[in-house]
Amino acid sequence: MRRLEEHAADAAGGEVSLVRVNGIHVSLNQIVRQLGVADKLDFFSSFARRELVRQVAVREGVRTTPEDIQRDVDNWRYQHRLERVEDTDAWLRSRGISLGDVAEDARVKQLERALSDKVVDGRIEPYFAQHKLDYDEAEVCWIFHRNKGVIEEIGLQAREEGADFCRMAREFSQDERSRPSGGFVGRVRRGQLPKGIAARLFAAAPGEVFGPEKASGGFALYMLQRNFPAILDDRVSNEIRNVLFSQWLQREFQRAEIHYPIWETGKENRE
Repeated sequence: MRRLEEHAADAAGGEVSLVRVNGIHVSLNQIVRQLGVADKLDFFSSFARRELVRQVAVREGVRTTPEDIQRDVDNWRYQHRLERVEDTDAWLRSRGISLGDVAEDARVKQLERALSDKVVDGRIEPYFAQHKLDYDEAEVCWIFHRNKGVIEEIGLQAREEGADFCRMAREFSQDERSRPSGGFVGRVRRGQLPKGIAARLFAAAPGEVFGPEKASGGFALYMLQRNFPAILDDRVSNEIRNVLFSQWLQREFQRAEIHYPIWETGKENRE
């Protein structure tokens, strides 16, 4: 009973009640404090990021135009199937927001894109040249089994007797995700594999089988199907753009003074 009274007092005392369970209020302060304990303030960090983008955009002279914002708002309405004004108004009311909030969200996203353009200008090609090996890809099949002896026997049959690797994967592999597709893992990059396996895989010829290799919980054979040497296409360019901008923005975070007053207030109340 006392716990219920304490929660009611918190709510009456002005704390924002975010959740109510069986009549007991869970305040926003409580939730934030627990997120802080679990080191899970990513939700709040995302809003810190948005504000930092606004401030840095001013410093860097980056701006948006009303026309660009209107275009993004129109796209937002289309994506949410809100072509009619009445539908849009009802959707906004149900969430307690306004079209101005949607426009501000569009503005911040545009500022971030414009900042990214400015920050990474002329840096994508040099970064790719320096890290090209990281973007090599290979199509891989594997056979996993907890018993090393089974893997050794399968490897012997594949290498010396010409047994079909994919057929044996469907028959013997204990990896349920790749087994139906003949052990096909898909495209992987060097960084997605243990270093020793990556070095051997990307030096292998198509069709080459190697192993047994130690894997989590057992052993594995690998077969290279095809190599895809890295090229600077749109997909890789966008990945590099995101890496460079994230690194730059992280440095801005480190220089900024960022606090979470609601969490700090919670700590003061406990003390």
